[in-house]
Amino acid sequence: MAPGKLVFYDLEWSQNEIIMIGAVCGGSVFSQCVRPSGRIDPFVRKKIKLDVREGPTGERQVFDIVRRTFLPTLDAREGFEEFLKWLEEISEGGEVMMISHGNADILILDRNFSKYDLEGRLYKYVSKYVDFQEYLAVHFKDISSRMSLKDLVGIFCKHQGFRLHCADEDSRALKHVFMNLHHMRGVDKADFERNLGRMRRIYMKSITVPKSCKEIKELANKLNPGSQYVLLPNIFGVYNIFASSPLFSVLEPPENYQFEVPGYSINHCTERYVAREEYKERTKVELACHIGNAYFILNHPISANVKSPLNLVKKTGNKTFLVPGTPVSVTVLVTSTNYVKVLEITVNHEKKVVDVEKILLDLHKLKRGEKLEVCSEFRKCEQRDECAALDTNGNVDPRDKSGLLKFRQEKPEKHDKGDVEADKDILARREKQLEYCKKTDDYRAYLEEVPKNHRVEKMPRTPNMTRKYSRRQWDGAVKHWKTNVHTIGREIIRNRKEDKGVKIVQEKPKDKIVTLEDDDDDVEIVKEKVEDKVMTVEINEKV
Repeated sequence: MAPGKLVFYDLEWSQNEIIMIGAVCGGSVFSQCVRPSGRIDPFVRKKIKLDVREGPTGERQVFDIVRRTFLPTLDAREGFEEFLKWLEEISEGGEVMMISHGNADILILDRNFSKYDLEGRLYKYVSKYVDFQEYLAVHFKDISSRMSLKDLVGIFCKHQGFRLHCADEDSRALKHVFMNLHHMRGVDKADFERNLGRMRRIYMKSITVPKSCKEIKELANKLNPGSQYVLLPNIFGVYNIFASSPLFSVLEPPENYQFEVPGYSINHCTERYVAREEYKERTKVELACHIGNAYFILNHPISANVKSPLNLVKKTGNKTFLVPGTPVSVTVLVTSTNYVKVLEITVNHEKKVVDVEKILLDLHKLKRGEKLEVCSEFRKCEQRDECAALDTNGNVDPRDKSGLLKFRQEKPEKHDKGDVEADKDILARREKQLEYCKKTDDYRAYLEEVPKNHRVEKMPRTPNMTRKYSRRQWDGAVKHWKTNVHTIGREIIRNRKEDKGVKIVQEKPKDKIVTLEDDDDDVEIVKEKVEDKVMTVEINEKV
């Protein structure tokens, strides 16, 4: 497959803002400085030898410290549009392949163009990105892929001088290294173009989404189109929103995204839990985070041996106790499987402590002491197989007079019940999902206690794997089925254990046992500070 035009490019940037774009395609060279909104970071300025100073025209311009001269500088939008015009000219109606030394510049280029809604025009011409370091690792295994551009220039361009760490000169240097390398190894143009065409799309394991960028604003709009204060049941589907960016038409979607959201602490305490018949203690932090006006609850358990100032169990080191309402910044990780995890919690000392309980009560419009519940429309949607996976992505409407939150669903793609799935890979994947649950003790107990011919309408039934579903609908149906099977199966097992002999032990009035569902073990969590008296059940013998 012919790669089209080859464009060797480089960026100079500071604090996620482009300062200079340099690119080379054949004999055509592009060089343009862009006026940043603020100052250049001192560390970056020292490395690239570029600064922003007031020029002869009275406007801020990029100044080359090495050459002792001001460089032509445009405002960001104007500079980016000039680059797009250049791409259009050199592409000649075809596509271009962008080659860089490393992949860090790819995200910077995309985010700066996205800021001005120019990413659509960019990917009209760009068909692929190639990381020259990865190209070396695949096709020239005797050359270290970790070598800097300076080292490569010293080997393959000994008698050529380049002003490195300047985008236009770096792009020229990369082109000469690329051409000289293939010439010295006897690789002709047809061969290296074929090698470039076979390069897989660039894959980044994790991508960090900066605050206040276009992706975060789009996320806020999709989670809460009405921009009113709402409380979401979760933030499932965030990964899909990020992965819908045009960037991933030319890159592989990452394994996970990380982004930062503001929030407030709700509860910071220790809790006891039982794992493998052993009592342990850990710290639990409950947070009310928000993206725009859409709030959601996150729980962050901290193991006893983790080094963290928020770890209340560990006796050594400085401790930070989060009183309810403490403003925090939370780094969140989301994966393609809708797994959400808190990576880091940082206290925001510039903001004041708020009454977080009042915020949550106002969101629910509940009187003090009332139980927080999700609206009946949401529960009904959960019970329907065809939209069970979509319930977690529902957008939230304004609250009605009952004070319960309502969730607006985007209608999923509907399939006729008579439609049959014919894809062998999909059927194999579905069979594997079903067999995984059928191997559990809970399913076997349920099957023994309630034979298939004795089941009534509301009892869980195995989803029909041959029926036509979308991926999200099928995963939702399986999740709904597994949840109900585990609930009923464990109740059956518990009743059988009681028949064999159970010892009742009175616990302290302030402890409560809660069982969490896990694929391998039943984990019992002992939550502190519960007013009602409860009973703890200890099993003397296993089934």
